[in-house]
Amino acid sequence: MDINNINKRHFRKYDKYYNVEFGVSTKLIDYRNCILFIEVIIGSNWSIPPYKTALEIAKHWKNTHPELKYAIGAKIFIADSKDEDKNTISQIKVKHKKGILFNFWNKN
Repeated sequence: MDINNINKRHFRKYDKYYNVEFGVSTKLIDYRNCILFIEVIIGSNWSIPPYKTALEIAKHWKNTHPELKYAIGAKIFIADSKDEDKNTISQIKVKHKKGILFNFWNKN
């Protein structure tokens, strides 16, 4: 699975709209053992609490990419871009780490 290709496709189709409208940027970091690892950088226009943000972003990634449809969970790293001018998770302090388990039996 080519994560860079998935990230490019996600940016072209979805992420640029989230970024312009709400100041939110997401990126798939890794996909191991059916778990998504996603970084989320939120901007000033985003007022949704971290746990709802994590759930919304994780479900969005899983439901919009066929390669990720068998994911059973996600680990979301949320950083706030209001504090720093940096653009990557490694340069911004992670404020929240959230784990999501998808409801496998209801096929969400």
